[in-house]
Amino acid sequence: MSLPFIFLILLTLWVPTASVAVEIYSDKQLADDKERYVQKFKFLLEKGLRDFMTPDERRATEGVVLWHTTRAAGPLAFTSMVFEGRPTVRAPLSSIKFVEDLSIAYAWRYQNGYSLEPFDEYLVMLKHRPAEHFPGGRLPDPITALGVPPRIWERDPKVDDLSLRFRNTAWAFILAHELAHLRFGHTLTDASPAEIQRQEEAADEFAVDLLGRSHTIPMGMILWFQATAGYMKNRSDFTSDAAYFEWARTGAEHPVNGSRMRNLAATMTRQAAAERDPNQADVLKFIAVKLATIGETIEDPDMQQFLKRCATSRDPEDLKRLKDRPCF
Repeated sequence: MSLPFIFLILLTLWVPTASVAVEIYSDKQLADDKERYVQKFKFLLEKGLRDFMTPDERRATEGVVLWHTTRAAGPLAFTSMVFEGRPTVRAPLSSIKFVEDLSIAYAWRYQNGYSLEPFDEYLVMLKHRPAEHFPGGRLPDPITALGVPPRIWERDPKVDDLSLRFRNTAWAFILAHELAHLRFGHTLTDASPAEIQRQEEAADEFAVDLLGRSHTIPMGMILWFQATAGYMKNRSDFTSDAAYFEWARTGAEHPVNGSRMRNLAATMTRQAAAERDPNQADVLKFIAVKLATIGETIEDPDMQQFLKRCATSRDPEDLKRLKDRPCF
């Protein structure tokens, strides 16, 4: 089977438009972590998700293959496809590690009360700045870029616990979302932008429902969508409203937009209303509010332009600051 045919992708959470692999990690770094990631995703699939599926859902995703390529075109690229007649989720090692490192960096900053401004700026920098703009001429990983002490998770139990909560639930949501596309037989072939939007929202709803059955609070989902909101295309990438809306209508194959965030926030709100534990319900409501806020940010062209100006004007070393500091 030829390589182009292999990549008849059914649907993805989001795929960068660049075709060249983004090299944030060395081959050795990814090789060192490969076995750990393979085992964790296998366990997550079989025990964290499939154990909570209905018989119909299990049949629809029977024999699903986890395909761990080394890297992909961007740091947030997870995809689902049918390969040689088998349902397949492609989870690149580079993307798995990137989500893990984002979780550690965010947990360290949040736990210590440090500024979270650099988190968004880092994602936008990766999007707009070439590797030669960074120290050493290489795109930095989140831990390095955001000034996180090396292996802090081994010395700070609170950071370790919080980062694992973010990481595990982000991985679970991502994998459940991709399984949903396989479950529903979604396809990009001849699909209109409106249909693709509906497919993404259906996959989100399935993922949240499945995690709810396993009593998993998807805190990491906030982190995932905050990252994609920073790294995805938005109004600041276009010269006019007309050009942006034309792209959104005809070229946005995997939208992470305000509509999708509002739909997901509404889904979380309904889940909170059905939750008997008031503490759990409050957390679900918190997630809903955060997702709605991300949606508002995505749809605010002034905010997007501001983030772009900050990311393109700041010294990358400034991402390590611990306090908020205006960029102008």
